[in-house]
Amino acid sequence: MGFFKDFFERGKFVRSLNSTFLVLVPKKGGSKDLRDYRPISLVGGLYKILAKVLANRLKKVVSKVVSSAQNAFVEGRQILDAALIANEAIDSMLKGDEAGVLCKLDLEKAYDHINWDFLMLVMQKMGFGEKWAGWIRWCISIASFSVLINGSPGGFFQSTRGLRQGDPISPYLFVLGMEALSYLINKAVRGGFLSGCRLRGRGGNGTQVSHLLFANDTLVFCKDSQDQMAILSWLLMWFEAISGLNINLEKSEILPVGSVENAEDGVEERMRKRLALWKRQFISKGGRITLIRSTLASMPIYLMSLMRIPRVVRLRLEKIQRDFLWGGGALEKRPHLVKWDVVRSHKMKGGLGIRNFSFLNRALLCKWSWRFAAERDSFWKLVISSKYGEEEGGWISCEVREGYGVGLWKEIRKEGVLLFKNASFTVGDGRRVKFWKDIWCGNIPLCEVFPSLFAFAVSQDAWVEDCWDYIGDVGGWYPCFSRSFNDWELEAVASLLSILQGKRLNVGMEDRVVWNASKNGSFSVKSLYNTLDSGGAVPFPWRIIWSPCVPTKVGFFCLGSFLGEGPNPRSSQKEGLVSSKQMLLML
Repeated sequence: MGFFKDFFERGKFVRSLNSTFLVLVPKKGGSKDLRDYRPISLVGGLYKILAKVLANRLKKVVSKVVSSAQNAFVEGRQILDAALIANEAIDSMLKGDEAGVLCKLDLEKAYDHINWDFLMLVMQKMGFGEKWAGWIRWCISIASFSVLINGSPGGFFQSTRGLRQGDPISPYLFVLGMEALSYLINKAVRGGFLSGCRLRGRGGNGTQVSHLLFANDTLVFCKDSQDQMAILSWLLMWFEAISGLNINLEKSEILPVGSVENAEDGVEERMRKRLALWKRQFISKGGRITLIRSTLASMPIYLMSLMRIPRVVRLRLEKIQRDFLWGGGALEKRPHLVKWDVVRSHKMKGGLGIRNFSFLNRALLCKWSWRFAAERDSFWKLVISSKYGEEEGGWISCEVREGYGVGLWKEIRKEGVLLFKNASFTVGDGRRVKFWKDIWCGNIPLCEVFPSLFAFAVSQDAWVEDCWDYIGDVGGWYPCFSRSFNDWELEAVASLLSILQGKRLNVGMEDRVVWNASKNGSFSVKSLYNTLDSGGAVPFPWRIIWSPCVPTKVGFFCLGSFLGEGPNPRSSQKEGLVSSKQMLLML
């Protein structure tokens, strides 16, 4: 604690604490040029704790000082936000017959080249105090480096620019520096020098999308005119001059806006390339299961998070996993001991716990609907809302009636129905929850619990706030009906008031959506996946078969005998002659 107190007061610490070993990690096989290596910094433990403290404080304010176009290392924003916005923008351009180009820019050795004076100036313009800027300047400027060559360190040397990959504060500082490029592009758009892309909504209004940034990757939307290309090149030259960063022309592209066919084929190609590196004939069944779960099943995650993969593609990806698991392939066919539908189920159901791509795809798409309902000021939500509109309450967007095009939201919106089948609402001020039609009081809507009362309600679409009377210190429930109650309806009225008893509005709180399948009320892909995969349970001695004491190959043998086209033990159990445990003894 004395170290932290001294740094807080003096803004300095011993230079030796910031000594750093550099490890050069090759980016690809057969690396020969120095640019083919990624320098990773191994910083000292005490400094890393200090840098982590500064990073935790810095990330709390980053979202307030950077533009909505930045999606990397900003709290509340995710890597896929930019992909969704870009697809919706291109979809609007194609449907509006607007000619344009998409400039994909990559920065060369971005962390290593950024200028410190430029970074300090940006922080000053953003309103960071001198003390904060002094802390950051000291942390990044006194670092000394020693390159590990064959595991042995060389001599130490100082740097004059750049940020260290491996330093906890580096990502946030880089985001602050990239805000200068975002500012230049925004100023050019406001001045009419760059057009960007306007996503026009149903009401005629729209949202302007001119560029998107994720760390050192940048997308810029503009018209396919020589003037705008010249303006953009001048902007990039100015940014290079003041920041020290350079555009990597080899990796940068200018793409004409158009539809892309078979985008999902890249996943299958990456799977096959990865399999080519594995010598599966030397990998045990347990090792294959581990590789499928950790690698093959994870490769399509980003794709499935944005679009519904076609059935034929899903079957091809599953076939790759099947062939790898059972040892077959294109040249050698071997029998599969267990049906694939069983293999994809949970271990307690007799499966191997491999993910079902169909269920996982639906759960990942449904996450967007949850974020739409739970988030308020996200830029991606603003884009979707302005393009498609919102339903009453703002929990979900309006249904997409246009053709598919290259937009992604139409399929995502369809899965929103699945979300609200397993969600309810916690009432705050009652302005966004419908009294009769939403699930907020019990497990089903009040209109289904009391259909006779709902039939003669004054407003069947009334909000919860409309049925609350603020008269007096406490207030009370006063749902309005179009006529007086009959004698046989009084019991239903009493039941309604009994359900409402103890519930009240909280004026200072907003209404929020609650996911019923989790204990804390927050949505998770895992919980929805388990909900979709909840059926088909069979009695299966999984704790015995997959016990840590049982070798994996024995477990596979037992699994095949229990669930496969097995010989005598399986048929004996089917006939009821032996129990599960007796069957294991027979094996």
